[in-house]
Amino acid sequence: MSRLKHLAKISVAGLFYGIRAFHWRHRGKVVMLMYHRVLAPKDVSRHCVQPGMYVLDNVFAQHMSFLQQNFTLLSLQQLLDLWQSGTWDARARYCVVTFDDGWLDNYRYAYPVLKKSGVPATIFLPTDYVGSERWFWPDQLAILFKILSGRKLTPETARKIGKVFAEYLDGSAPFVAAMEGGEQVTDRVIEQCKHLPIERIHALVDGLAAGLGVTLPQERVIVNWDEVREMSQEGISFGSHSCSHRILTTITSDDVSVELTKSRQVLLEQGVNYVPVFCYPNGNSDEPIQRQVQACGYEAACSVRMGVEGSTPENKYAIRRVGIHNDITNTIPLFSWRVFGPSPVSA
Repeated sequence: MSRLKHLAKISVAGLFYGIRAFHWRHRGKVVMLMYHRVLAPKDVSRHCVQPGMYVLDNVFAQHMSFLQQNFTLLSLQQLLDLWQSGTWDARARYCVVTFDDGWLDNYRYAYPVLKKSGVPATIFLPTDYVGSERWFWPDQLAILFKILSGRKLTPETARKIGKVFAEYLDGSAPFVAAMEGGEQVTDRVIEQCKHLPIERIHALVDGLAAGLGVTLPQERVIVNWDEVREMSQEGISFGSHSCSHRILTTITSDDVSVELTKSRQVLLEQGVNYVPVFCYPNGNSDEPIQRQVQACGYEAACSVRMGVEGSTPENKYAIRRVGIHNDITNTIPLFSWRVFGPSPVSA
């Protein structure tokens, strides 16, 4: 069924693009795009990347060309200024490009395209990770699941791994599923873990690595400050994505305050092209957290709610964005359908 739905979407997108229906969409609106990783084909399998986390480098270049032809492209600061001043062109179609997490491949593959084309963009940084060899736990789990599904386990190893799953994920079902492999299994377990305290997640990762007798990768996958400063000179701005990338709704109010204030301070001290906008890790927030963000001095915050905004955002501390990833935007007709097609909210 999913394949049939995908084929149907390709057909609809092709028709939508073919008749140039997008020419009549989003006048007087701003579309904020949310990217994560931009990868060369050789990097995809090597890094065990979730499908919803990347676009290919050649696809990204096509996206930027399409945006230049069909939008007035703004930096995030320019958007804030328009909202503040009220000088909004009701005939224009605005677009802002954003990236979450500060991946090194943003510097290697996205930045050259942005620099050459003159497209402004904002990258949201988890400041504790910048310049380090630390990996986000979902990527560690993806690697461990790939090893687990591709290895014939001895009874003793299977017992150890099963015990880890039972202790930290409350049952053996994830272990049985992991043995079967597949991206959907990995995605389900990652989603399940997002509701757990970070200490429990790290214990799960460490337990699986120890049970399998493997050492997790240590290579740097996040940008360093020199790369950030270089990009700052070429129209790329940087906002906060917290310090530790913990999901804010799973930690205390005091910890949220530390994440907000410390990450902002670090960005200001590093002398980068800073924009006073926060981006919620995993998109999770609530009204108290949004009030904390505002009180900390941020002028706005980005969510993962699907949709576009108008001359006045419904909630400046939960700005809607449109998530972009390769499996649903790998052609320009599909990209145009994702950007211009029906969305849950069109403010």
